[in-house]
Amino acid sequence: MPELWTLGCVRMKAFRIILIVCGIAVLAVAPMLIVDYYQARKAHQEFERMIAVRLVVEEKVEAYQKANGHYPDSIAVLSFTNSLQEIAMLPDLKKIRYRRTADGYYAIGWDGVYGNMR
Repeated sequence: MPELWTLGCVRMKAFRIILIVCGIAVLAVAPMLIVDYYQARKAHQEFERMIAVRLVVEEKVEAYQKANGHYPDSIAVLSFTNSLQEIAMLPDLKKIRYRRTADGYYAIGWDGVYGNMR
């Protein structure tokens, strides 16, 4: 009988060692997962904010085209201080890139990425 009891203790010690190793592994990996989640969430929030800014710029460009018959050469001629929402977007407007295309339309993007708008 003592041999079975000793065998159980050895198995229990091995199980405890496995639990300790797994616990240490989780503690080592968890901070990295938290940081990755935070960075991904922050990037997604910036993406959504830039999409909102792009939509406002598109509305202003289309309104300018309806009023003047052509698209503006730059977004500097547009006014973005009509509402509190637009005033809050002013820092993000610096990231927006606008250009006229060869076919007479325009492209709006940010960080060098343009989307052709027709």
